[in-house]
Amino acid sequence: MHGERASDASRSHMLGRGEVEFFAPGAAPCVVAMHGFGGTAAELRPLLERIAGAGYAVDAPLLPGHGTSPSELQNVTFDDWVAATRERARTAADRYGKIVLLGFSLGSLVGMQLAGAEDPPLPGLVGLVALGNAVRLEPVTRTALAALSRLGRLLPDLYVRKPAAGDLLDPSAMGQLVTYDRHPLRAAVQTYLAGGRVRAIVGRITCPTLILHGRHDRVCPWTNAVWLADHIGSKDVSLRIFERSAHVLACDFEHEEVAREVCAFLARRR
Repeated sequence: MHGERASDASRSHMLGRGEVEFFAPGAAPCVVAMHGFGGTAAELRPLLERIAGAGYAVDAPLLPGHGTSPSELQNVTFDDWVAATRERARTAADRYGKIVLLGFSLGSLVGMQLAGAEDPPLPGLVGLVALGNAVRLEPVTRTALAALSRLGRLLPDLYVRKPAAGDLLDPSAMGQLVTYDRHPLRAAVQTYLAGGRVRAIVGRITCPTLILHGRHDRVCPWTNAVWLADHIGSKDVSLRIFERSAHVLACDFEHEEVAREVCAFLARRR
């Protein structure tokens, strides 16, 4: 696991020319942020900067297998991602008292798993933010990964090249992203399977939850947001669909409004 606790100043870690992690000291609740599959904290950076600027602590490390090479990700499991984030969240709760889990895409599944399936419950958890949640992938990808999942351990060491760094409507934001250029298929199957696993436990999530999604998301359909709002166990749920955004909505045309929504949610969790 790459990363460390926040020092006395905000900072990010670098891979090549891009920023892949983000940490900032500040007030509670501490935001423990999880990026998407194959990605880095660069997918969330405009949002994390606004959160830190509003005075909140932020811990946004790389998930296991990320930030190095696609081959390092190939054999990482969903449980590995959950375990690493659990450790970060418990450390943040010990230090700040209150935490909010903020997850994008794959990271949303990690956050929901921790919010709904921990026994005993995760200490200090006062909120959950799900951005572009991945409870279901778009149909073509879902069908392909479902077929591959049936191979189990027989699935070979295969990679699929990505057509672009990310799913965005704002082309000027594409250069901000730092991601792998290939999807390792065994790890992608883990993400697909995690969607079903998380769908089964969302009714056990009781903390206040903010659900944000881009209408033009071509990776995780915007209907995921509606489904989650209808099935989550929390009685304090806010949902917003952004009409000029795609999957990486923290960097897309409406990123400033996304940040406003999240900061308002955090203000209610103080």
